[in-house]
Amino acid sequence: MKATIEAGLSGTGPIPIHIHMGRPTPWSEGFVVRFESETGPSWIGNLQTGYGYATKFIEWNIANVIFVIAEGASYFIRPGNPEDWKFFDDLGIDCIITPRGNIALLSTYSDIIAISMNGVEQWRRTVAIDGVEIKIVENGLIYGNACIDPPDVWNQFVLQLHSGNDAK
Repeated sequence: MKATIEAGLSGTGPIPIHIHMGRPTPWSEGFVVRFESETGPSWIGNLQTGYGYATKFIEWNIANVIFVIAEGASYFIRPGNPEDWKFFDDLGIDCIITPRGNIALLSTYSDIIAISMNGVEQWRRTVAIDGVEIKIVENGLIYGNACIDPPDVWNQFVLQLHSGNDAK
C-alpha cells in the first residue's frame, strides 16, 4: 500500500477518481495522487484541497487505509478499492493511529475526530480554536495541547479515548 504525489493529471489517462469534500469538481485539477495496493492495479486520485496548510499521508496498515490530508482536506482512502473513500474535515492537521491500531485520531484546527477501521466517525470533540496537537495516547487517554486564540495560548488536555470526554 503506497501513495505518491503526482506532478499533475495526465492528458492521456488513466481517468482519475475524483475525491471531494461534498462538492465535486471533476473539471478542476486538485491534489493528484497515485495509489498502489497489493490487491489491485494502481489508480490516480484527483483530490479536492481544503483550507489548511497541512499535506501528508498517514498509512493505517491494519485497516488497509491511507489517510490523506491535502491542504487540510482530510480523506480516508482504501487504495485497494478506489470507490471506498470518505471525507472528514477541510482543516485537518494530522492523524495518528492509536497503540492498539483500531482507532485513528484526526486533529484539525479545532477538533479531534475518532474514526473506526471501517471509516465511521465515532466521536468529534471541539477542544481548540487555532490548532490541536495530540502528544500521546496511552492507557485509554489522549494527551495533547489545544491553541486558544487570542491570545495564542496553548492549554493541555486529557480526553477519554472511548468517548472524547474530559478525563478529569
